Amino acid sequence: MIKIKAKIKLFEGVDKRQTAFTNGYRPLFKFIEETMTSGQISLINQEQFSPGEEGIVEIAFLNKELLGDDFRIGKRFNFYESEEPLGEGEILEIQ
Repeated sequence: MIKIKAKIKLFEGVDKRQTAFTNGYRPLFKFIEETMTSGQISLINQEQFSPGEEGIVEIAFLNKELLGDDFRIGKRFNFYESEEPLGEGEILEIQ
């Protein structure tokens, strides 16, 4: 298992998520083109994360191989519930 601390933004608007998510949310993450992997978001000092919000969270991944060779601090990524991106983020710390 690998954990990161990341700054994320949850997009808002038409065809985007309309409700907040809570601790333990498991969207798909894309670090490599054509490959997505599941990760679990742990909220830091908040109960929910709402559309349009930006904040720092911890994310845990089970399989490091699906995160790519370029997995590093400063790496930007998107996260998804389906084909359209739900939000974006940047790695701040690899734990």
